[in-house]
Amino acid sequence: MTFTDVLEDDPDAIASVIEHTNVDPTATEEEIRTLCREVLDYGFHAAVVVPYHAPLAADLLDGRANVVAVVGFPYGVQNTEAKLAEARALLDHADELDMVMNRTAFANGDDDLVVRDVRAVKEAIDDRTLKCIIESPDLTQAEIRRAAELVAQGGADFVKTAVGYDGPTDASHIEVMRDAVGPDVGLKASGGIRTFDEAREMVAAGASRIGASASVEIYESIP
Repeated sequence: MTFTDVLEDDPDAIASVIEHTNVDPTATEEEIRTLCREVLDYGFHAAVVVPYHAPLAADLLDGRANVVAVVGFPYGVQNTEAKLAEARALLDHADELDMVMNRTAFANGDDDLVVRDVRAVKEAIDDRTLKCIIESPDLTQAEIRRAAELVAQGGADFVKTAVGYDGPTDASHIEVMRDAVGPDVGLKASGGIRTFDEAREMVAAGASRIGASASVEIYESIP
């Protein structure tokens, strides 16, 4: 039985794959407290925050849900040493890291650097989950495929579509990514997902996680 089938029988299961997100650079402590309270109240998989808020989220969730912190956010243009320093600084607070691939290297055809960048961070974070953001709304389908293959080659546990700044994610992006990386790499759909039907469409296309700031709205739109 696929997860899509499970959703048909038990729509509440969507909560188990939602990563409730607030990466607004002006987010306040109170907003992060609300985010984490909603994660626990609704049974979401994780809270996604910027590094500044990772210690607070870790304290509030206290192991009852995962903390996801972003690295190289939002464009991935930092050099590998900077990403490594950022990732290592988060090891005491984050269970998972969402890292942006080096988009400048990718745009310049420097595929080796893209792979090395991902591999270096993955090797530095022990057994924590690494998701790598390729910013699919800004890419052609051929580029989506190439980016997904590269970050998977670098050892990312998940390929993630977008940070949410460059337009919404489309289910076709997920389909291309799933075809590119096969069944053993996770896919996280993120960017513009606001309803249960949209989340279900992403899962049907092959997503195994959903990232959303509208997580409560998604849950409350369950038929």
